[in-house]
Amino acid sequence: MRVNKWGVGVVLAAAVMLTGCSAGGSDKPADAKPSTAASQEADAPATDCPELAEGATVDGTALGTCIADAMADSAGYAAKTSVMGMESTARVNPSEKALESISPMGSIVAIGDDVWVKSPSSDWQPADPDSSDPIIAGLSTSAADVAAMDPAAAAEALAGDFTVSGTGERLGQKVFLITGSVDQQGTTVDVAFEVTADYVNLASKSTASVEGQSLEIAMEITEWDVKQNIVAPV
Repeated sequence: MRVNKWGVGVVLAAAVMLTGCSAGGSDKPADAKPSTAASQEADAPATDCPELAEGATVDGTALGTCIADAMADSAGYAAKTSVMGMESTARVNPSEKALESISPMGSIVAIGDDVWVKSPSSDWQPADPDSSDPIIAGLSTSAADVAAMDPAAAAEALAGDFTVSGTGERLGQKVFLITGSVDQQGTTVDVAFEVTADYVNLASKSTASVEGQSLEIAMEITEWDVKQNIVAPV
């Protein structure tokens, strides 16, 4: 992909948009429930979060809200993402609205309303969407909405029906494999989440076709519920 203002923004934004939600962990084990609709309704938590049971169909809107709420309750987390083979890392402290994103295309640090960006060949500088440097402009445009940059925030955009298609294990915890598709700005995105019983997503994979090119994004948690050392660049 050619590195210009549009290209940088697409790669960074796609990593959030197509991932669907962020990753995290939980200390609570996941127990499988009967997959019948009646059992799902009877055993549903008082929080209105959908019961995760192998074979069940769950509402994406409710699921996304529960994932976002679970992620926001973390002291902090870190994840790694692969976009078309390009590796990036992200660290988030939800309570501080602090985020750090590092990729081969550039880096972003956001703390509250303050945002700094850095291209591979530049020093740290305040975000400037109108910069004459297309990489700085692209990074700054992507970072304009810090809240939307948090991968967990994307979960709130889920809608439609999703299927609990199986179970597995990640980071020593039982997870439910949840699959489905979402529409993002006219693009159909096939997604698969690995979610604990208390709605924390430990990993996700998304695939879509963007302007005739196949785009695949994989994300997995590397650290959960640990405050991250995110500081303003010197």
